[in-house]
Amino acid sequence: MNQAHHDEWTKAELIEVAKRQKSIMWMILISLVAMFIPYATLVTGVIQIYFIYKLAVAVRSSAAWAYIIVVFIPLIGLLGLLHINGRATKALQTKGIKVGLIGARMADFDSIQ
Repeated sequence: MNQAHHDEWTKAELIEVAKRQKSIMWMILISLVAMFIPYATLVTGVIQIYFIYKLAVAVRSSAAWAYIIVVFIPLIGLLGLLHINGRATKALQTKGIKVGLIGARMADFDSIQ
């Protein structure tokens, strides 16, 4: 796939990225809390598999499995979540979608064709 095609996003794809990114943002918050609770990292890791996979597919990542593996490593897993979140932010910002602490503003999608 060439780079020009890779950078093109449809409105539906961007909305999917935004929805999945919101889930990951919640997972980041939960991961921060879970680091202080014994065995909670394992439990949250299992839950995060689904959300990470869905966001990795949405941002067209070919390394979804790598994100899933690192989620079980304390701190490294958090870095993986932050990295894939950054990829989602970059994809959204390419079309002028603003991304804040709680994710993309859905009103910004109205201006996309």
